[in-house]
Amino acid sequence: MINQKRLAQILLIFITIIWGATFIMVKDALNDAGPFAFGTIRFSLACILTILILNKNILNLSKIELHAGLIAGFFLFGGYAFQNFGLIHTSASKSAFITSVSVLLVPVILYIFKIQKIKPKIWIAVLLATLGLYILLNPVGGDMNIGDILTFGCALCFAIHIIFQDYYIKKNVRVLHFFLIQTSTVSILSCINSILFEPVFAIWSPRLINAILITGIAGTFIAILVMIWAQKILNPSQTAIIFTLEPVFAALFAFVFAGEILGIGGYIGGALIVLAVGYGES
Repeated sequence: MINQKRLAQILLIFITIIWGATFIMVKDALNDAGPFAFGTIRFSLACILTILILNKNILNLSKIELHAGLIAGFFLFGGYAFQNFGLIHTSASKSAFITSVSVLLVPVILYIFKIQKIKPKIWIAVLLATLGLYILLNPVGGDMNIGDILTFGCALCFAIHIIFQDYYIKKNVRVLHFFLIQTSTVSILSCINSILFEPVFAIWSPRLINAILITGIAGTFIAILVMIWAQKILNPSQTAIIFTLEPVFAALFAFVFAGEILGIGGYIGGALIVLAVGYGES
């Protein structure tokens, strides 16, 4: 019988496959909705599904669940916000690489603030994954610009989100209640920013509706709930290392469905990331 740690690892890998598969879909859908508008609808759908499951228990929120959800939700929103604004000023490959550097930031933050001891093999896995990401994504494109700095803010927010989520989960907050406050926070902040910065909210095309349904249900509702559950078992560094597989699957799906050429560097980078995940999770 499969143990809980192995199940958590498998499910997190499944999440990276979902996120990687939806990359092209989201990219197309953003032609019909601004990034903040898309985030508003996507997270609102996940929020509604959670409310339907909780039903009357929605009012049974503890103070720590409310506090935890607001903090984790704020950093989750911050990650998407910095990424969206960063993409306006930098290339997609540089954005993807800098965002993925959150895998390196997680153990660094844990070590600096003495939150958790980091095993030597985790540092080795992180360095391997970072090298693999660099080769896979090939983040060239001139000197550092404001977009790169904003995107680093995205990586920092995602790293802090993983750490805070782990901290509160270990305090035995209930998964659905914690998730509800997170998605509500992201939805509200995304909506406010959409009103402030996006003149057109959305054009309701079939590709936008399909993207919202798939990312809202599979990429948000199912994926983040699974992530929260898995973090009850895995530590933040292990979670971050597994998430480096997302650009690998994104590249593979782009190759299969969009005809994008991966190249020898892509295969080498992807292999290094898979090696890093296998070593770091063993």
